[in-house]
Amino acid sequence: MTNATEPRSATNPGPLPPPSVDDAVPPPPNRTAPTGFAPTEPPPEGRERGAGHIAALIIGCLALLPALGMLAGGVAITVAHGVTDDGYFDVTIDRIDSDGVAVAAVDLWDTAADDEDWPWVLDWLDPDIRLEAHGAGSTDDVFVGIAATDDIEAYLDGASFDEITSFDDRTPTYAPRAGDTIVAPPTEQTFWVAEASGSGLQQLEWEARNGDWSVVVMNADGSPEVAADVNVGVSSDAVLPIGIVLLVLGGIGVLGSVALIVVGARGRAAR
Repeated sequence: MTNATEPRSATNPGPLPPPSVDDAVPPPPNRTAPTGFAPTEPPPEGRERGAGHIAALIIGCLALLPALGMLAGGVAITVAHGVTDDGYFDVTIDRIDSDGVAVAAVDLWDTAADDEDWPWVLDWLDPDIRLEAHGAGSTDDVFVGIAATDDIEAYLDGASFDEITSFDDRTPTYAPRAGDTIVAPPTEQTFWVAEASGSGLQQLEWEARNGDWSVVVMNADGSPEVAADVNVGVSSDAVLPIGIVLLVLGGIGVLGSVALIVVGARGRAAR
């Protein structure tokens, strides 16, 4: 029998079994290991439009069209000026004719160059007018002349002639004036500021000035049955400067309009 006071000897439990897989401490997560999803960039900052951006967009759109028009006009003018041989812009009119003694364009220059309507414009433009006429009427001798409207009206007073009132494209519209078919020859008159007469192609040049001016085409002897092929040319030293100014203003307008459209469309970064 064992004494109760005798100490007990410790029991040797033997070696511990190796830890199981379930009891193993999990390794720290590998933060660089792929998770099965591609990494994404942070979303870009949002943008917003205020009243100023909307106004810039509207103004840019409205200003773009006229700016393009000025640019196109400047290109057209400068190119046209460059291709003209002598600086004249020519228009050939359909054959003019009259059973009377003349075909007249009365007050041809009245609307464009009245003394009371911006007289400095004509001085600045300094236009030159060129008229060419080839007779095809009862006689080959044609007359073309420019004179003050009052003088021509007095000269043709009571005579039969046709007045050109307008043009449909290049075809003239006439207003017939009834009267006599006899008139003094235009070559004997002294009030013309520019005139040309004879057989074949006749040409006159006139430096336009302020006032009321008219043009007539007649037979050189003043006889009836007038017919002629007419070409009208206009030249101005201001044409090229006008084209260059339109080019510059149009280019600036297009660039400014595009800039306003871009600013208005992009807006500003949201805060």
